[in-house]
Amino acid sequence: MIEVKGVFQPSDYVRAQYLHIRPRPLYKVLGAIVLILFLWAAWLALTSDDFGAFDVLFLVTIIAFVLNFTVYIPWKTRRVYRQQKALQRELSFKFDDAGVSVSNENGQSVTPWDDYLKWKQNDRLILLYLSDCMYHMLPKRMFAESADFNRLGELLIRRIGKKIP
Repeated sequence: MIEVKGVFQPSDYVRAQYLHIRPRPLYKVLGAIVLILFLWAAWLALTSDDFGAFDVLFLVTIIAFVLNFTVYIPWKTRRVYRQQKALQRELSFKFDDAGVSVSNENGQSVTPWDDYLKWKQNDRLILLYLSDCMYHMLPKRMFAESADFNRLGELLIRRIGKKIP
């Protein structure tokens, strides 16, 4: 059995949101190609004598896209964290043959392994998905030892399957 206990921080939720929206490798390549084309088009628009309304709209779209990821997502995620008091209480996770047990001062729930759809991991946290948009988050900093974080990854491979890249 692996046990994890701690209190989530706003930064954990921001990192979880970025991991959640992280694209698969194929989409990263396609996104890079689209970004290169956008930058090329922006350069052409800025160096052209014919700078029109479409060019302005194009540049505003790029700026809005960047601001969404660098300002809006972190702001909104921290706001939701402040609103939901349950997210700010100490949680205890236990992983065993029955599934995942989550408890806090208000109650306990056990989720069987079969209820989990997929999982994602980076160097700072693990997301366990109950659906495409609902997940349990486990920050590495809440583990007593980093070896437990790695052991959990091995357990998840056996119980849920291969992680989503």
